[in-house]
Amino acid sequence: MTEKTTISEMQMGLLLFPVIVATADLIVPAITTKYAHRDMWLSPVCASVIGFLTVYLIYKLHALYPGQTIIQYSTQIIGDIPGKIVGLIILYNLLYSDGNILRLYGEFIVGSFLYKTPLFVVMGSMILLCAFTIRAGIEALARAAHLLVPLLFLFYMGIVILMLPFMKAENFFPVLENGFIPVLRGAIAPQGWFSEVILFSFLIPFVSREKKGMKTGFVIVSIAAVSLLSLNLSALLILGQEVGTMTYPFYTAVQMISYADFFENLDAIVIAIWVAGAFVKISMFYFALSLGTAQWVGMEDYRLLVFPLGLLLMIFSYWTAPDLSSIVSNIGKTIGFQTTGIFSVFPLLLYMIAQLRMRYGSKTGKPFAADSKK
Repeated sequence: MTEKTTISEMQMGLLLFPVIVATADLIVPAITTKYAHRDMWLSPVCASVIGFLTVYLIYKLHALYPGQTIIQYSTQIIGDIPGKIVGLIILYNLLYSDGNILRLYGEFIVGSFLYKTPLFVVMGSMILLCAFTIRAGIEALARAAHLLVPLLFLFYMGIVILMLPFMKAENFFPVLENGFIPVLRGAIAPQGWFSEVILFSFLIPFVSREKKGMKTGFVIVSIAAVSLLSLNLSALLILGQEVGTMTYPFYTAVQMISYADFFENLDAIVIAIWVAGAFVKISMFYFALSLGTAQWVGMEDYRLLVFPLGLLLMIFSYWTAPDLSSIVSNIGKTIGFQTTGIFSVFPLLLYMIAQLRMRYGSKTGKPFAADSKK
C-alpha cells in the first residue's frame, strides 16, 4: 500500500474508543434493560471480555504477520481461496455495520434536531466529510480524533456529574434480584460493539511503537467498559425501569437536567458530542473498508475506492432497515451474534490454525499454497 504515514499508540487508542462507545451510548441501555432489567449496568462489563479477547487475538496475529491486516494474512494462514472468502465476509460485515451506523446517525439527528431536513442530506453530508478525511490519510483522521475524543470524554463525564442530583438510589436496588443469568443475556448485544475492535487490525500496521499496541487496546477496552457502565447506570438511576421502553434512554435522561429553570437544555451539547463520536466511528469503519477492499483486490492505493464505497454505504444505509424501530430491533437481535461471530470468532479460528501450522512445521509468513507444495 502507498499509505506510509504512522500514528502513535495514543492516537490509535483515541480512534478505537469511539468505535466501541459511539452509538452504544444511545441504544445499549434500552437493549440490555430488556434482559437484565435493573442490573443492566453490569452487562457492558461482562461484554468487555469479548473486546479483550479480540484485541489479544489481533495483536498475536499481527506479531506473526507484521505489517499486514487481517485481509492480507488470512490468505497466508488458510490459503488463497479460503482466505479470500474470509476476507470478503469481513469486508461485507464492515460495509453492513457502517451502513447501520450511518443510518442510526441520520435517524437520530433528524428525529431529535433537524426535523425537516431530508435524511439523505444528513447522511450524505457525513459521508462526504468522512470521505475527504480518510482520503487525506489515517494520520489526518488520527489528528481529528486526537482533538475530538478527549473533549467528547470530558463532556460526557461532566454531564454525568450534572445528572447526580436527579438520580434516585431506589432505582438501583435490589441488585442481582434474578441472578446473574439475565446480566449475561443482556451482555450479548453490547459484546457486538466490543468485537468491533477488530478495526485494531487495520490500525496497528501504522502504529510507530507496535509493541505497545496490545496494552493500549486493553486500556481502551477497559475505559470503554467503565464509560458504558456509567452511562447505563446514570440512565437507570434517573429513569428506573422505564429505560427499557425508550429508544434513547441516556439522551432522555439528559433532557431532565434543570437547575433553577435556567441551566437546562443540555441535550444540544449531547447531540454535538455524539456527532463528533459518530464521525470518528463512521470514518474508522469507512477507512478499514476502503483499505481492506484495496488489499483484497490487489490495488496499490485505497483512495481510488473511497468515493465509490461511500456511494455503496449510502445504499446500504437505506437497505439495512426501512425505519428507526426496525434498525434498533435488528441491532438488538443480531449484533451480538453476527458481529461477534465475524469480528471475534474469525480471528480466533485464524489464530488457532496459524498456531497449528507453526507447530507442525509450517513457516509463518509464507503463503499456504507454497507450504502445501512441499
